[in-house]
Amino acid sequence: MLAGGLFLFPSSVPKRHKSFASQLLSLSEQALRADPTVCAELGMGVEAGGVYASAYASASVSESGQATHTRSQRGGAVEQLVLQFQIAGGNAWAQGVAFGVREEGASVEAEANKNDDAGGDAAADDDDDGRVRLVSLEVANMDAVLNGVSFEVPIYIPIAAQ
Repeated sequence: MLAGGLFLFPSSVPKRHKSFASQLLSLSEQALRADPTVCAELGMGVEAGGVYASAYASASVSESGQATHTRSQRGGAVEQLVLQFQIAGGNAWAQGVAFGVREEGASVEAEANKNDDAGGDAAADDDDDGRVRLVSLEVANMDAVLNGVSFEVPIYIPIAAQ
């Protein structure tokens, strides 16, 4: 059932952001499965499916604290991704919107290490794993949200991650 989204919307996420989107969908699915309202409404085995649309932005913060839209060697780069996707469960389906960020500092270091290990230039894409965080997750088209407002899924952050 969810495989249809993979074929119908293959270009909804640009290739260079697929890794980031995959990680964000995985975090979204974990949050959906942990929420009792979502499970009561959609049933057990909730899955995050095909992506309908995505939006991406990135910015760096220089040492002076100024935000820039270019990659900085010394600043802390942050990437942002918003995904609109299908959610399916045992009982019904819904639509989800996930907003996530990835701290790119780890990505820049991983890319430099790849270049050193490969003895040259490695392809620059987003397959380098930075720390992806789910910031916001909303669900629409459930009976619990027929009042015209999306259901905001609580995001639980483990104490060790703070």
